[in-house]
Amino acid sequence: MKPGTEETPKTVRRVRLHEEIVAQIRELIERGELKSGDRLPAERRLAEIFRVSRHSVREAIRALEQQQIVTSRLGDGTYVLEKKEEQVIEPLATALEKCRGKLAEVLELRKLIEPQIASLAARHVTDAQLAGLRAQLDVQIAEIRGGNSGSEADCEFHKLIAAATGNSVLLEMVSRIHDLVEESRDFTLQNDHRRDWAIETHERILKALQERDPDAAFREMHDHIAYVEQLALKELGH
Repeated sequence: MKPGTEETPKTVRRVRLHEEIVAQIRELIERGELKSGDRLPAERRLAEIFRVSRHSVREAIRALEQQQIVTSRLGDGTYVLEKKEEQVIEPLATALEKCRGKLAEVLELRKLIEPQIASLAARHVTDAQLAGLRAQLDVQIAEIRGGNSGSEADCEFHKLIAAATGNSVLLEMVSRIHDLVEESRDFTLQNDHRRDWAIETHERILKALQERDPDAAFREMHDHIAYVEQLALKELGH
């Protein structure tokens, strides 16, 4: 440039890797190369395709889930949302988000729907899913024996039960509900007695699922959540 003719450079925005992945996946969907209901390649394969780390792929998947473009099904993979799923999930997600901070109401919702979900899971659960539930419960036991609360493993156990129904909308709902009650698990599992109780009740729920007994699964899940609700309301001073 000649002196006196310099132009002010435009600000260059550095696009983060996961945003590039999101943009490319959205483009594939818009072009019809990925259709509603299609399963995305595994995380490792996506990392190879885009030549990025698996961490960047995970960030991209989370962003796509927040945009209601894909849904992750535990033990099954990540799928492009079908339009009918979007129409159901989006208003549910919005309604649940408005309940943030209303723990008592969210726990009441859990008590209404999770026993039904356990009952449905008892009818549809596969041997592979039962093995996954057993492994997840073993993780929770190991975490607790190691001096931790086991709260994350507790949450995953409930999500796996929802996944066993074969209903992606129910899984999405349970996932969002458990995100909202995350803090409540901290005081629900704050001492050894309560942690042992969590393991015992999860064992009973798993046994009902293994026996494929819908009534027992409903009952055990209801009793489990009713006690969680009791502890939470006591903590809140209700």
